[in-house]
Amino acid sequence: MDHKQSLDALFKAKSIAILGASSKAGKLGHRVVENAKAMDFSGEIYPVNPGSKEILGLKCYKSLEEISGKVDIAVMVLNAEECIKAAEEIARRRDRIGDINGVVVISSGFSEMGDETGRSREKALLAPLLERGIRVIGPNCLGIIDTYHGVNTTFEIGNCPKGGVSIVSQSGAFAQSCLRSTEALGTIGINKFVAMGNMKDVDVSELIEYLGDDARTNVIALYLEGTKDARKLMTTAAEVTKRKPIVSMKPGKTELGSRAAQSHTGSIAGSFAMYKGAFRQAGIVQTFDVPEFYHTIAAMDKTPLPKGNRVCVLTVVGGPGTICIDELMSSGVAELAKLSPETKTGLKKILAPTANIGLLDGYIDMTGSVNEEIHHEVFKILIADPQIDAIIFITPPPTFLDAELLANKIVSAYQSFPEAERKTLLSVFVNGFSAADCRKILEKNSMPTLEYPDTAAKVMTNMIRYSQYRSKNSK
Repeated sequence: MDHKQSLDALFKAKSIAILGASSKAGKLGHRVVENAKAMDFSGEIYPVNPGSKEILGLKCYKSLEEISGKVDIAVMVLNAEECIKAAEEIARRRDRIGDINGVVVISSGFSEMGDETGRSREKALLAPLLERGIRVIGPNCLGIIDTYHGVNTTFEIGNCPKGGVSIVSQSGAFAQSCLRSTEALGTIGINKFVAMGNMKDVDVSELIEYLGDDARTNVIALYLEGTKDARKLMTTAAEVTKRKPIVSMKPGKTELGSRAAQSHTGSIAGSFAMYKGAFRQAGIVQTFDVPEFYHTIAAMDKTPLPKGNRVCVLTVVGGPGTICIDELMSSGVAELAKLSPETKTGLKKILAPTANIGLLDGYIDMTGSVNEEIHHEVFKILIADPQIDAIIFITPPPTFLDAELLANKIVSAYQSFPEAERKTLLSVFVNGFSAADCRKILEKNSMPTLEYPDTAAKVMTNMIRYSQYRSKNSK
């Protein structure tokens, strides 16, 4: 079985055994069963616990030996010593029946402890599994998700919206917070999710390569604390980024941060400066704060990459527009678009005399004297301008306008153009959580929304940098 097939066995599993399943609500073993069911999994779920007969309507088995049906993957939600015994039981079943191709070890108490006891336990856990070619995620991990195949082995995440983002993370908490913080607005849709934990078998390089070949993955989101083979990771990433973006978040800028990362998963954190340079060479999009990471992922999944670096900033509020321009220009990558004469003429016909139309190249302040229909017409004019590659739209929550109508007018203007002619468009709603209704409509139509103008500028420059990289390096 090659690498792709072995990982397919995990993500496309048709049966899941949960060792340490619990009938008690709130327990990890109960949550794993609950979440496995929440994904509308069409296969078989086998809870295993000698003390229960039924869990959440599913027959519970005393041991793996009792399960007569085929088992594709096993999930361990046990204490560390019990995990070792479970690994031996899985090995015996593999020798006897030939099933169980993957194991997800959620349990902790292994090498991340940093002592000989933990390392010894980990060796005892892994040996019988790896000797038989059984792939292992973890230990000390949150688990995996494949929304299109209904696989969910996590204890934190229930059902989540489908999309083109695949998340690979050494921190389960960080990765699941990414989903939690965006689910209300639908800003991120998930294809696959992997919280790697200690990464003692399936590692980040193998996952990046796998997702690079995965047709449903548009963007790979990477939270990396460290790896034992940075060279392999960079070589793999350099091939994948020729086809699709890898967006990274790498902690450890300080010595204490590096030590904290190492204590979390036992990984070798390495020099932040070294990773920063290597990521740049490999074409990995680097983000340096959490909102930038989240929104770069969402934008790269939903909106086309800019064909150039000429950005138009369209606003009805001056201050946030200035903040946005400052951040754009400080990047050294973007430039403000020079509006065509036709664009200026068209805008002057429909905007108030007080509007600022290109007095500063690429900057349009419509002022508050606009209605929903004017927004529609302005967007059509700007998208049609061949001298504009991308647009950042900045507005407060619509107080005097109909929020739903405004969103639909923007969507209508954007979708009136063929896909090949649509520009990169980021919409900023200052204090954006009070504009949820408007944002949901845009997000549902694959039009990214944000809360802060400086974050929008960072996201835009990330997209421009990656677009330039790929145009030079794509096959």
